[in-house]
Amino acid sequence: MQRRALLALALASPAAAQPAVPPAVVAPAPPAVVASFTILGDIVRQVAGPRVSLHVLLAPEADPHEFAPRPSDAVAVRDALLVVRNGLGLEPWMDRLLRAAPPHGKVVTATDGLTPLLVNNQPDPHAWLDPVAAQSYARRIGQALAAALPAQGQALLAATDAYVARLVQLHDHCAERFAAIPAARRVFVIGHPGFGYFAVRFGLEMLAPPREAGAGAVAALVRQVRARQLRALYFTGPEDAALMRRVAAEAGVPILGRLFAETLSAADGLAPSYEALIRHDTALLVRGMSA
Repeated sequence: MQRRALLALALASPAAAQPAVPPAVVAPAPPAVVASFTILGDIVRQVAGPRVSLHVLLAPEADPHEFAPRPSDAVAVRDALLVVRNGLGLEPWMDRLLRAAPPHGKVVTATDGLTPLLVNNQPDPHAWLDPVAAQSYARRIGQALAAALPAQGQALLAATDAYVARLVQLHDHCAERFAAIPAARRVFVIGHPGFGYFAVRFGLEMLAPPREAGAGAVAALVRQVRARQLRALYFTGPEDAALMRRVAAEAGVPILGRLFAETLSAADGLAPSYEALIRHDTALLVRGMSA
């Protein structure tokens, strides 16, 4: 009888027979960071990793000159701990977005402190195509992240140093590849005149039509290709592919492939990261100059 009574008591009081389970602890969501386009997004990702929740406004293959923000982008900018933009006139829509949805956090302009190249008396915004300038991008972004997340500041600065070291190696790799090409052959023809920083850094000559190239500009470019006996042409995307096909047909020179300038590719493409982009462009240019 006594044993049955004890058993009944245990069945009637399960809480007394089992230890209390503490409530589940829900980790806070990582702070939000917004980057204007894919190349800046990749730099943020390389420095911050999972420490932040990254939202890149432009998808891969999108043109940063023509982007039209959506209402959801305004919300993302407003709520971000940090907003990263390029500057130098690349994203005029970002200025309007920041006025319409002032962010609760800070805004960092990656090109601050750089001396821009001038094209038609206007700053050329494509500074990231110079791997040395990209090191400045990474430092500025890393310092802004460390200031915004002081508890993780040392780790973020260490990650920045590690990424900058990779960019130094990237620059040295490219410089070595181009140094092996005779100076007279370091010429390339591209449909988008955005490779000025890249050309200056590695001692190259860029031939490119203006963005709104008329028949006269195309004819002049064809004459240059023939006179210089160039053996390869390049395009950067749908915007200039048709133009370069026309130059190729008239000059009798093949298009060797696509150089990436203002966007990364999809994850399974040729340029899924900034480092992959620079290595791809360098390999394709060296191939054309060596033909």
